[in-house]
Amino acid sequence: MAVVVVLAVILLAMVGHSSGAWCVCREGLSEAMLQKTLDYACGAGADCGPIHQNGPCFNPNTVKSHCSYAVNSFFQKKGQSQGTCDFAGTATVSASDPSYTSCPFPASASGSGTTTPVTTTPSTRVPTTTNTRPYTSSTGGGLGIPSDLIGNCCFLVGLAAPSLMEALITSRVVPLRILCRKLSSVSADFSCLEFKRYPCRSGRVSVMNHPKLLRPVTASVQPQELSALAHEGNIVPSKEILDLWRDVEAVCFDVDSTVCVDEGIDELAEFCGAGKAVAEWTARAMGGSVPFEEALAARLSLFKPSLSKIEEYLQKRPPRLSPGIEELVKKLRANKIDVYLISGGFRQMINPVASILGIPRENIFANNILFGNSGEFVGFDENEPTSRSGGKAKAVQQIREARLYKTMAMIGDGATDLEARKPGGADLFICYAGVQLREAVAAQADWLIFKFEPLLNSLD
Repeated sequence: MAVVVVLAVILLAMVGHSSGAWCVCREGLSEAMLQKTLDYACGAGADCGPIHQNGPCFNPNTVKSHCSYAVNSFFQKKGQSQGTCDFAGTATVSASDPSYTSCPFPASASGSGTTTPVTTTPSTRVPTTTNTRPYTSSTGGGLGIPSDLIGNCCFLVGLAAPSLMEALITSRVVPLRILCRKLSSVSADFSCLEFKRYPCRSGRVSVMNHPKLLRPVTASVQPQELSALAHEGNIVPSKEILDLWRDVEAVCFDVDSTVCVDEGIDELAEFCGAGKAVAEWTARAMGGSVPFEEALAARLSLFKPSLSKIEEYLQKRPPRLSPGIEELVKKLRANKIDVYLISGGFRQMINPVASILGIPRENIFANNILFGNSGEFVGFDENEPTSRSGGKAKAVQQIREARLYKTMAMIGDGATDLEARKPGGADLFICYAGVQLREAVAAQADWLIFKFEPLLNSLD
């Protein structure tokens, strides 16, 4: 009996109380997100044999369990080096040993197994057919930033979630056309990678100045969502595009789904009880399938927000800024680069955002809701350039003509933002897809980003 107790204590110490470090997939992520991380870890050199069917770690047969085993194998193979347990924020280092029953999780490179080329990604269900997405293990690559990747490499661009897409560094993973580049600088996140090519084979009363709507509010930050993308080419900017960005004298930002994580009119409509119908019109407007002025009038007519309702909304729902926007605007202003907010949204909802970011009110170009003497909704100011199709482009042209800027950039997520890149308007269009990815817009951008750090870091 004493022997059994001693053995039990030893096993507990080995399994649950080790002072080692393991990499595990985070809680609360969707199965699709976890499956992507699992796929890339296995394709980047993790030993995924044990989580195949009949392997010692196949059960429990869940994506979460298989994902944790794969990222930990990769982490251990890379010597637990910094950046190798990130996987675009889907994994994290843990001091608790995740081993269970017959499945020990390696805690060092020597215990992580040998890499055996396989032809299928581990399935979380008993497969009835062969997975047709092959991968081949390799010693380089991964979703962290191992130090052994510095040098000449071929990088796949496309196939990853937004925060991975800055540079997917797994060569020989999926048989697609690849872009050959040389890694010239590395930081702790893919979005900060910079590449250089080397020889190798995108009666009415306005409430605009209502005092209750001008007070600064504290923004909250919403975590970035991951989604799939298959673009290549404009995620890694060319030297010409980088030079344009670094020489810019003024930057114009869209607000909804760019500076802020929400579509302001959709949020206001939801608050007023008409969210779904208005959101459908917003999607059509941002995709460019209907004239903007038609969509704007249709959306407002669905819920007709009163002055009191907007005041209540602003009190209960302060702006939620996109991660990194405050730092980027601060850097731009420190570099003597003028910043503008150009939006198809409403001044009443954008004024607090400008206050948080320190942007002058005269640098806001947006629509204005009009109210009657009793605060009832009566319409919007149709004289604002942003109230109609092509309005953002017109606003940028007006700014350029008035201030005589030599180089301007427009940053946004929608078709109306893309329109601003034209002769006499913006020289550069940067598509921010950290909140909403609009395929048709992203494909035409000079530079496609999923967070603001690449822009910030390239200004240093």
